[in-house]
Amino acid sequence: MTTLLLKLILMPSLIGGVTLAARRWGNVVGGWLGGFPWIAGPISIFLALEQSKGFAAQSAAGSLLGCFSTYAFAWLYAKGAARLHWFPLLMGCYAMIFISLYLGQFYSGSIHVLFVALLVFIALVYWKFPRPAVPTHIPPPPRFDLPLRMLVATVFVAGITQLAAWTGPVWSGLLTPFPIMTTCLAVFTHIQQGPAQCARILRGMVSSGFGFATFLYGVGLLLPHSSLWVAYSVALLFSSLTNLLTLKFLK
Repeated sequence: MTTLLLKLILMPSLIGGVTLAARRWGNVVGGWLGGFPWIAGPISIFLALEQSKGFAAQSAAGSLLGCFSTYAFAWLYAKGAARLHWFPLLMGCYAMIFISLYLGQFYSGSIHVLFVALLVFIALVYWKFPRPAVPTHIPPPPRFDLPLRMLVATVFVAGITQLAAWTGPVWSGLLTPFPIMTTCLAVFTHIQQGPAQCARILRGMVSSGFGFATFLYGVGLLLPHSSLWVAYSVALLFSSLTNLLTLKFLK
């Protein structure tokens, strides 16, 4: 099975599963699940398989940088959802992301400093996030909702990994945490359920950022010195443990 075919099979399943979980257990849990490395993880593995372990490890450091704009996107979208239509709000948030990614390519510091700074940034974003009330009624989504989410996520992952040889490890890493799943969750929830529920699902996503950062940090540290199986398994284990702690203690 080629890696392209694997992407086309894996990504719709992942985004579909997270969407169904949000419908079953609510937007906070759905957002928390959406913050796991469902997209960044497969992208990183595909980069390691198709390019090299060193390429993927360097990309992981770039991904930590890209995460700053991802969580800033979540906060800005949640704050603006009550006042703006989804399309101009999304375009404004994307403009912020591309400016920050352009500046991020010039960072040459330590991955350790980057990891600690990102944890502090996520904590600040979560602390300042809106906290809307639990809804009494959520309207059912349209029929095209789930297939469209699955299509968007699949195209993005396939595009990033297929272009990796041209973009290089830095830009491949910076683009890996680009908020494609976050966008799907935010925009569809904003349109269908309103700004309050949009803020709830984005807040849940930010709460799992600590585990997401742990995953990228683990990949960046372990991949140059161990097998793919060991590096990704250990990184995912510590990421999952971190997210279990956030689910328990962050309200």
